[in-house]
Amino acid sequence: MRIARTAALLFCSSLAWSQTDADLADGKATFRSNCAFCHGLTGGGGRGPILNSGRLLHGSTDQDIKNVVTNGVPGTSMPAFEFEKDELTRLVAYLHTLSRSAAKAAPVAGDPVEGRRVYERCGCSMCHHIGMEGSVYGPELTRVGAGRSPEYIRESIVNPSADIPEEYAGVTVVTRDGKRITGVRINEDTFTVQLRDPSQNFRMFQKDEVQQVIPATTSLMPSYDSLEKNALQNLLAYLDTLRGDLNAGAGVKKAQGIR
Repeated sequence: MRIARTAALLFCSSLAWSQTDADLADGKATFRSNCAFCHGLTGGGGRGPILNSGRLLHGSTDQDIKNVVTNGVPGTSMPAFEFEKDELTRLVAYLHTLSRSAAKAAPVAGDPVEGRRVYERCGCSMCHHIGMEGSVYGPELTRVGAGRSPEYIRESIVNPSADIPEEYAGVTVVTRDGKRITGVRINEDTFTVQLRDPSQNFRMFQKDEVQQVIPATTSLMPSYDSLEKNALQNLLAYLDTLRGDLNAGAGVKKAQGIR
């Protein structure tokens, strides 16, 4: 009788373990179909924040993660997703495995103080903002060090056209008198196109009143691949220190998820 009971307990334990493995496999599949494009196949970050560093920007509890997934993050490229309850639970469980397997990242080599001088000398604040300083023409950098890997930040500096977030895609409008206005495309429909120019002015054009609307095929950000090696490393060290609070804006788009 005791042997039979022990065997039953072992069977139940084995079944529970198999179910857990299956749940994690499902969570991994959901992650790779819906999240990996921005966050990387293993959560190492990219266009989206790092998820395997052991710390999450918006909290690490199950409910914190569910809130981010289902509500999105206003003012960022993180959209809102609609998942079934069980599907969301399995996704969260898989995200926890990424954090638990995280290795402690080594500090980025370089001098952050000198890096800030490089940032200022290159005029980065003319397009980017840190906290309340700078321009909203380009992406927010207030907590870029906490959310992006050093590798992704480096590529964004030396080869910005490698990955252009949709919300910072460029567009050029050619007016009837031949004037060209280039900026970040805010919105475009059948009849109009709206953009923000480098002076942060919002411009709207009726398409039937201009010669041409030309989508940009490269990033509006210039490449800094000619930046001296030490200067680039110091700039990376400075950007890695930026881990402050993000001033979130409004408006969350719905994700066109794959399931």
